[in-house]
Amino acid sequence: MNPFDKVSIGLGDDMRQYPIYYDMQRFAKELKLRFPVEEHGAIDEYVRLVKEFSQLPKAITGVLKLMPLSLTKFLLKMGVFKDELMKCQETTASLVKRLTANKDLQTVFTYCWGDYGTEPEESSFRTQAGLVSHFAGTGGFYPVGGASEIALNIIPVIEKSGGQVLVNARVEKIVVENGAVRGVQVARKNESCFLESPIVVSAAGLMNTCNSLLDESVVKSSAYFSRLLKQDRVKAGVGTMSVFLGLNRSGKELNLVRQNTWAFTDEHAAMAGTQCDYFTQENAHDASDKNIPLLFISFPSTKDPNWDNHPERREKSTVAIVTFAQWEWFESWDDQPLKRRGDDYDRAKKLIGQKMIDQTCQLFPQIEEYIDYVDIGTPVTNNSYISSTKGEIYGLDHNVDRFAPEANAALRPETDISGLIMTGQDVLMCGFTGALMGGALTSCAMLKRDIFTDIENLRKKSYQCSKED
Repeated sequence: MNPFDKVSIGLGDDMRQYPIYYDMQRFAKELKLRFPVEEHGAIDEYVRLVKEFSQLPKAITGVLKLMPLSLTKFLLKMGVFKDELMKCQETTASLVKRLTANKDLQTVFTYCWGDYGTEPEESSFRTQAGLVSHFAGTGGFYPVGGASEIALNIIPVIEKSGGQVLVNARVEKIVVENGAVRGVQVARKNESCFLESPIVVSAAGLMNTCNSLLDESVVKSSAYFSRLLKQDRVKAGVGTMSVFLGLNRSGKELNLVRQNTWAFTDEHAAMAGTQCDYFTQENAHDASDKNIPLLFISFPSTKDPNWDNHPERREKSTVAIVTFAQWEWFESWDDQPLKRRGDDYDRAKKLIGQKMIDQTCQLFPQIEEYIDYVDIGTPVTNNSYISSTKGEIYGLDHNVDRFAPEANAALRPETDISGLIMTGQDVLMCGFTGALMGGALTSCAMLKRDIFTDIENLRKKSYQCSKED
C-alpha cells in the first residue's frame, strides 16, 4: 500500500514530510511513528471524529434541498435536525485546535482543504471530514486516458438517449417571459439563434446564471436568486493559478511517483490559508518576492496507465502545479483577449509561475534540467476557459455560512422561475463527485422520485447477476 498524498512542511534542511494513507488505521499508525506519544490521543480522536462527522445523516441535505422551501423553513424553526446541523457549523480550525497545539499535526489534519478551496478558519469540519472520508478506503482516482475521457464517454450516452451535445455554441442568455423559461439564446460563429425549450438546466453556477445568463430584471424579481445574492454567506470562491510542465524524460527515469504532494512553506501556512502575508500583497510583483505558502504538485502522466500506449509520449512526463491567487492581481486584464493580454500581464503571470516552478524544483530537483514545456494559467485564464467569475475553480466558496441550514436549503435545484433548474457544484459541493451528486439531486427534483434508491437497487441487482454468472 503506497501513500496517495504526501504533506511536505518547510523548505531545505528544515523540511518534514508525512505520508497520507487511505486506510485510516494505517494513516494513524504512520502518524504515531512521527509524532510524540502525547499526540497519539489527538490522532485517534481525529480519526474518530472524521468518521462521526462524515456519517452525519446525508438524508438531511436531501430534505433541506428537495422539500418545499416553506416546509423546510418550518422544520428548521421547530428545531428538527438541530443537533446534527449545529455540528456542521463548527469550523475545521476550531475543532483541530481543540485536538492539538502541535502545528505540524494541525497541518496534517487540515492539509487537503485546497481540494475545496476554503481555509480551515472558514470551512466546516463536516466538509473536511467528508473529503477525508471520501478518500478513506480507496484513495484517489484518475481517469484512464486523462480528464477528456470523461466527456468522451458521456457524450455517446447522451446521444443514445436522444440528446445532442453542441460545442463552440456559447449560451448568451436564458430567455424568460412572464416568469417562465422559453429557451436559450446561443451564439455560434457569427450567428445567434434561439433554441426553444420549456426546461433549462443550468450547470453554469449561481454567479454566472445570475450575472451573465439572466436579465437583471428577472434576477431582481426572483425570490430564489435575490435571496441568495443578498446573503453574504454566498460568494465566489478564491482564484487559482496553475502551471503545467512537460518533461523530456519519462516518469520512471525521473523517479516520479503516483502521488500528490501538498507543500507548505512552514507549519503555519495550512491553518492560515489565504490570510498568509503572501496573499495580502497588492500585486503579483510584490507577491513574487515571497515564498508561495501552499502548492499542490502532481504528476498526471504517472497516474495514467495508458500514457505509454502513445508512442509520442514515451520518454516524456508531465507535472501539474496549483496554488491560490488573489483575483485583484490580474483583474485589470480580464477584458483582454486570450493570448493577447500584453507584456505587463505576461510579466506578472511569469513572476508567479516561475516562483511555483522554483519551489517545486526544490522538492523535486531531478526535474529541473528536463523542463521542455511551460504553460502558466492565472485567475483570468480560468475565466476564459471555464467561465468562472473571479478565477475560482470550485464555484461558490465553501465557507461554513454557505452550509448554514437556511443558506443550504436555499441553494436548491428548483428555482421560482418555471422551467429553470440549477445543478452542478453550487447545488451541493465542488469537485467531480460533488458535481455528480449535485446532478443526481437535480434529477430527484425534476423526476419527483428518489433516484438514489434506484441507483442502489441497480447496484444490488448488478452485483447479484455477477455472482450468478
